[in-house]
Amino acid sequence: MGKQPTIKDVAREAGVSTTTVSRYLNKATNITSEIAQRIEQAIKQTNYHPNLLARGLKTNKSQMIALIVPDICNPFYSLMAKTAQRAVEQYGYLLSFHDTDNDPAKEEAALHLAQQQNCSGILYASIDFRTQALRQLQQASIPVVGLNAYSENFPSDLVHVSDGGTYLAMQHLLQLGHKRIAFVGGTPSSMISVSRRRGYTRAMKEAGLTWNSDDIFEMGFTQEDGYKAGRYFCTFNPLPTAICCANDQIALGLIEALQDLGVSVPEQISVTGMDDIPYSRLAKPSLTTVTNDGAQFAQTGVQLLLERINGTYIGEKRTIEIPNQLIKRNSTCSLT
Repeated sequence: MGKQPTIKDVAREAGVSTTTVSRYLNKATNITSEIAQRIEQAIKQTNYHPNLLARGLKTNKSQMIALIVPDICNPFYSLMAKTAQRAVEQYGYLLSFHDTDNDPAKEEAALHLAQQQNCSGILYASIDFRTQALRQLQQASIPVVGLNAYSENFPSDLVHVSDGGTYLAMQHLLQLGHKRIAFVGGTPSSMISVSRRRGYTRAMKEAGLTWNSDDIFEMGFTQEDGYKAGRYFCTFNPLPTAICCANDQIALGLIEALQDLGVSVPEQISVTGMDDIPYSRLAKPSLTTVTNDGAQFAQTGVQLLLERINGTYIGEKRTIEIPNQLIKRNSTCSLT
């Protein structure tokens, strides 16, 4: 195996000092275009690849950004991860990825590992910002951006979605004439589940409608949880005429259960989801849902994080709310 080319080889090939090459690699702005072209050509000629680990040892930063998500199997987070990886690579960073299975201990371990790795920043996506995790973040000296859940106590910048998503879905169902509407939430007491349940109850109150605890089913955010919810609501007599779900995975599992038990969607029960994941268009019937763009979360989060890392923004913490839009498809219909 040949010797790995070094920054000295690049400098010799370009006819400049190693300091100039180092400044170029660190994206210094005071390098002429002619020098930059020579260095870039020398890098190609020598097949030089910067050692990010070695650079991190010198700067006490690893050129890595950590992304922590609760469930990579959820297409919402898959899209978020893919977009974040592409975005940080454009600025010379690597993405360190952590899937926590929504386990508090795994979240805390991921945050600790990000600090041990001297990550330049953390993108922290969660359905619930727990007390211990918030304490860890407050003690850390690493820039952090929170994604998805919302908490006034979050110590840094935050990108989130309001309860407006399920509220939009509920308004749609109410406009179609539905009054006996049930709700399937996610992990009980999590910030995201509470927020999305609030959209349901707000719409019901404004419409002058009542509900009871039996009309609300909360277990988790997976398709399997939705399937269990579908079997549960099939025991009702009479059936609800519509069910508002906290995300698309729940809705798809619920529709599968209803169909397995001979209940027609939307003729007997209209169903709505949230997130507009790709599978929602392919479902039979296609799913009426509300947008919640994982790519937009990632793009906004990376922008806020890099501004903190680079020192171009040093002000108070910022809160960005991602807007929602109702997407009407075939899983809902007018009450006849």
